Amino acid sequence: MFPPSCSLYFHIGETEKKCFIEEIPDETMVIGKYRTQLWDKQANSFLPATPGLGMHVEIKDPETKYREERFRMTSESTNQRVLWWSIAQTLILLVTGIWQMKHLKSFFEAKKLV
Repeated sequence: MFPPSCSLYFHIGETEKKCFIEEIPDETMVIGKYRTQLWDKQANSFLPATPGLGMHVEIKDPETKYREERFRMTSESTNQRVLWWSIAQTLILLVTGIWQMKHLKSFFEAKKLV
C-alpha cells in the first residue's frame, strides 16, 4: 500500500555547510530528493520554492571509505605482528644472555678461576 519513507530536516544558514555523515549510520545508502526553501522572517514561514534556488551537493565515492577501512585494518594487523615479533626477539635475547652467563659461570668454576 504505502512505501516506507523517512524524512530528514535540517536548517542551515546561507554560508554554512552540513555533513550528513554525522547523522546517518555507517553502511547506509542515501537516495532521495531534496528541495530548498527560504525562511521569511516577516511572514514567519517558509517561502514557496523558487525555480532558480538550489544547493550544492557533494557526493564522495563510497569505495574510498571501504579502502580506508581496509587500509586501517591492514595497518593494525601489521602493527600487531611487529609488536609480537619484537617481544619474541627480546625474549630470545634474554634467554640467550641467561644461558651465556650460566655457561660462563660453570666454565670458570670448572677451571677454578672463581
